[in-house]
Amino acid sequence: MKILIYGAGVIGSIFAYMLKSGGNEITVLARGERLKQLRNNGIIIHDELFKKQYHTEIDVTELLSPEDYYDIVFIIMPRHQTSDILPILAKNTKIPSYLFVGNNVTGAKEYSQALGKNRILLGFGGSGGYRKDGKVISAYVEDCILYVGEIDGQISKRVQKIKKVLEESKIKVETPKSIDAWLKTHAALISALALGSKAARNKSSILGNEDQLIKKSILAFQENLKALKELKIPILPSKYKYLKNFPKKLIARKIKNLINSDFGRIVLSGHANSAQEEMKRIIDDFNQLVKDVKSSRTVNKELYSLCYK
Repeated sequence: MKILIYGAGVIGSIFAYMLKSGGNEITVLARGERLKQLRNNGIIIHDELFKKQYHTEIDVTELLSPEDYYDIVFIIMPRHQTSDILPILAKNTKIPSYLFVGNNVTGAKEYSQALGKNRILLGFGGSGGYRKDGKVISAYVEDCILYVGEIDGQISKRVQKIKKVLEESKIKVETPKSIDAWLKTHAALISALALGSKAARNKSSILGNEDQLIKKSILAFQENLKALKELKIPILPSKYKYLKNFPKKLIARKIKNLINSDFGRIVLSGHANSAQEEMKRIIDDFNQLVKDVKSSRTVNKELYSLCYK
């Protein structure tokens, strides 16, 4: 499959490496210093957990022209940057599919209006990390996963084909019943943890060392789930529905252990620290989504005031 990866950050680089290793024709679109790095050195990924290094030369470009053809374009960049590139994507009428990969609270309406709803897929890349000195620093590189779906929730032939290509490249694939609901549920969790992390940084600390902030993040997440339920947005994965039945001490312990693990340090904290603007956008977008709900938002408001005075 001929694929353009639009965005050469952590997840874009990992997916480009894995998809090329699977025999696909891959081009990465990058600009500035990242473009120079890829042209000079290719993609370099260091799995910090297993001390493994991955390297491949890669075709790069700095623009998408109206005459270019790819079977699919993966747009892998923060949500607050995607609006800027929609006019560029819209000028190309030859590309049949655009897959927007990343945190997304606002859905596909803007994309559909610009490009046509039949060309849009939504997804989320389940890997993370940060970039340093031209390298991607990550963990569990060979266990990366993509959550993907049509905006109407159908398991179309297109989704089945993409799933096959990804799995042949050793990328795990999940197809939620509603990718839009899955992304909103994910944002409910990420925004709560992002508030806790930001509040900890404001104390010159880290969330893993702040038991009270971890507890408040859990309560904020529970508030977010109640808000989604009030808006009749499905909770996906459905296991989150039962969160209220688990002892809060047990949940706090599990979250603390995850954050303080090597995986949490590399993938979760590493990404959160290097993507603070993106985290703020997720928080604000989620607050806008649930602004009219009647259920309590007390803990979210308290955390927000600790973060952004």
